[in-house]
Amino acid sequence: MIKLLAETKGSFQLHDLAHQGQRIHARRPSVIENSHFIQDRIGRGQVRIIGELKAEATDEAFVAYMKEAEGDMQFAIDAFMAEYGAEAAESADQPRKRASRKPKETKTEGSEGGADA
Repeated sequence: MIKLLAETKGSFQLHDLAHQGQRIHARRPSVIENSHFIQDRIGRGQVRIIGELKAEATDEAFVAYMKEAEGDMQFAIDAFMAEYGAEAAESADQPRKRASRKPKETKTEGSEGGADA
């Protein structure tokens, strides 16, 4: 299951009772698993996805990052995403691929098919 860092777009929390009772807290981002309920709330404009996370990310870990950040929510989010973000996982697991340097094909004089009269 894909994990997400998400937040509500207002002063309300959401409970996904059909999916392990997970919830998105009212005043802070939360680590959740993607579900039909979450996708429905995204479609209704009630939830904003901050980023996709590694499987080992937990809401408790995010709370610890918030405490370390001492009230600087953006710093907590940036630090958490640097550690648990899916993009960080991809770049650590896979070396970047370089573009191949294939020679460009050149056209010969008679290959265009148009003749001037």
